[in-house]
Amino acid sequence: MAASGDGGPVVGLCTGKDCRRADGFRTVQRELRRGCTVFELPCLDVCDGVVVVVEPRSPEPQVIERVNGRGLARDLVDHVANGAELVGRLRKRRLTGAALTRARRRITRAL
Repeated sequence: MAASGDGGPVVGLCTGKDCRRADGFRTVQRELRRGCTVFELPCLDVCDGVVVVVEPRSPEPQVIERVNGRGLARDLVDHVANGAELVGRLRKRRLTGAALTRARRRITRAL
């Protein structure tokens, strides 16, 4: 597990095989590291493009899907760091039931 950043807002970045292969993964990773502390997470089994978890330590982590470019990553950093409105192009996914339990367990192990 690798974390980076200057102690700012915390996000988790899925580093599962599908997310790493998604278009823009390295760009998103670089942009997030500029404004946040980034924890690399194992696959969360909620794949749909690059997956970022906002506030991974909270009981109900916010999962954002399809963060696949510099602009979207910057919008996400602005949302996390400054409380800016989450732009419509970023897809929020609400995890429930077994998916939430599994994701929490994997996040907890990674942090």
